[in-house]
Amino acid sequence: MMEIVMKRSCWIVIIALLSVQLPAMSRNAVAAEPEQVEVPAGVGAITVKITGLRSSDGNLSVALFNAKKGFPGKYDRAIRKAKTPAAGSAHVVVFGDVPYGTYAVAVQHDENGNGKLDANFLGMPKEGVGTSNNPKSKFGPPSFDDAAFVLDRKSVELTINLRYL
Repeated sequence: MMEIVMKRSCWIVIIALLSVQLPAMSRNAVAAEPEQVEVPAGVGAITVKITGLRSSDGNLSVALFNAKKGFPGKYDRAIRKAKTPAAGSAHVVVFGDVPYGTYAVAVQHDENGNGKLDANFLGMPKEGVGTSNNPKSKFGPPSFDDAAFVLDRKSVELTINLRYL
């Protein structure tokens, strides 16, 4: 009888020890399994030169996007924005300390200074617009993919030619 009690107590001790170890082992196994996402290291500057203005009236609004959502017209979805006067001969905006990645830039020339891009009854802009890579678009605005570029070094320089439709 004593032998049965001893065997039972041994099993109880073994089971107790195993149950204490199992959660710790499973925690370590879970921690080793998260999907590793490759994040590019480094930051750079994006210099945007704007050309093709038809007048020096109003302001230029420049927006930097890192996703398709909102590009090119919804500036509230941009990760960075800048506004500069259209007056003068050189129109340059610099976005500094931008993490390496894929981006697109959109520019609007608000000639009348009312704070928005004026459009006709079909929705076509009456004021100047442009995007990075200066893609040719026949119908509608260019896509993020058409305007996308990669920032993978300390400095990228873009020239955006405004178009007036």
